[in-house]
Amino acid sequence: MSLEVIRSISDAEEVARQAKLDAQAQAKSAVAEAEKKGQAAVSEAVMRAEEEVRKLLDSAEKAAAEKAAGLQAATAEKQAEIRRQAGNRLNDAAGIIVERIVNG
Repeated sequence: MSLEVIRSISDAEEVARQAKLDAQAQAKSAVAEAEKKGQAAVSEAVMRAEEEVRKLLDSAEKAAAEKAAGLQAATAEKQAEIRRQAGNRLNDAAGIIVERIVNG
């Protein structure tokens, strides 16, 4: 083989080797970029999920507070009604006792 052909083959092999190294470097860079974008997407999804959880908790706490206030009002009304009934019964009982003492 002539020296010219050997150099040509050697140059072609060098070009191929360099192209392979460049391709590997580009692949590593692409993988790193994809991982970076993936991590950013995951972080963003986590932040959105945390915000949604905060909103749901706030909503649940507000609903619970409203329900508790309603129950408290209903309980206060029931207590007042029971006290009124007890007061009426006390007056009736006092009247019966006085009547028995007077008539007795």
